[in-house]
Amino acid sequence: MNVSGTTGLQLPQSLQAQLHDFRRRVWTIKAVEAVCGALFGVAVSYLVLFALDRVLDTAPWARLAIFLVAVASCAVVPLYLHRWLWRHRRLEQLARLLSRRHPSIGDQMLGIIELVRSESEQARSRALCEAAIEQVAHAASTRDFRDAVPHPRHRLWAILAAAPLAVALLLALLFPAAAANAWSRLIRPWEPIPRFTFTRIEPLPDRIVVAHGEPATISVRLLDDSQWQPAHGLGRLGDQRPVEASLQDGGYQFALPPQIDAGWLQIRIGDINERVRIEPMLRPELTSVVVDVQLPEYLQLPQPLRKDVRGGSISLVNGSVATVVATANRKLSSATVDGQPATPAAASVS
Repeated sequence: MNVSGTTGLQLPQSLQAQLHDFRRRVWTIKAVEAVCGALFGVAVSYLVLFALDRVLDTAPWARLAIFLVAVASCAVVPLYLHRWLWRHRRLEQLARLLSRRHPSIGDQMLGIIELVRSESEQARSRALCEAAIEQVAHAASTRDFRDAVPHPRHRLWAILAAAPLAVALLLALLFPAAAANAWSRLIRPWEPIPRFTFTRIEPLPDRIVVAHGEPATISVRLLDDSQWQPAHGLGRLGDQRPVEASLQDGGYQFALPPQIDAGWLQIRIGDINERVRIEPMLRPELTSVVVDVQLPEYLQLPQPLRKDVRGGSISLVNGSVATVVATANRKLSSATVDGQPATPAAASVS
């Protein structure tokens, strides 16, 4: 950029080159600071989310907050570049910036730039203007403006950005699936993306009904593709003492003490945290036990007979076929007959 008046008076090329070198140094240092600062903010946000996802399922609002921090660190870049690049592109702007570190030479440079552009001053005495310009150019040639960049912290920011970026890269190399999942959850916090866990278990029901006042065992099984199979798992029901279960045959058996009140069972196995509602209920009672009897053909009675057998015994004609139907006072989820599992129909089992 040449600075000259209408009469052809201009700054010496050596001085202009010196100012251009100073401008290039300011632009380079401040651009490095801006970019490294943004990378530092994004990398740290990513590592925070990755760490949180290892111990809990980070809530959507927390993911959104981390995302906004990363966005804010990137938004600083255009503001920073506007301040240091756009507002320090002309020679008079550079002279004012130089005057912070070198007040004397900076003010002199600003003065001769105004002289070059001022026709009235040149009209008074062109020779004096040329002499002033040469004097300032000579004085500037003996100065090193590399130390005039305000608060250069590019090396510090480069180190700060390199550390979390190196950790993030290492995680991507060692655990690509977990790293990719954390990145997806960071950049799209509004989407219900399930978190990645190294421990994987079979889905638990929303609630588990246990016998009221009786010990119960809660079974949790690992999936075949679980990358982490911890030797122990921990279960905690409300404020009660935690219950530990060891890995046996691909699963964990949590032995709960007798329960009379409903509560949430928090299960922690490796990096997975699940909870299930435990609801103690009294065992169902039989309200009726009836037998449908199909009599033998020789009696010529095609209609079956129904008899109440709550007394525990029944006498049948030889050749009869009997079906026992037991009905409970509420819907059944499972039942056994003579130790063999039977499929209930609502509150009845045959």
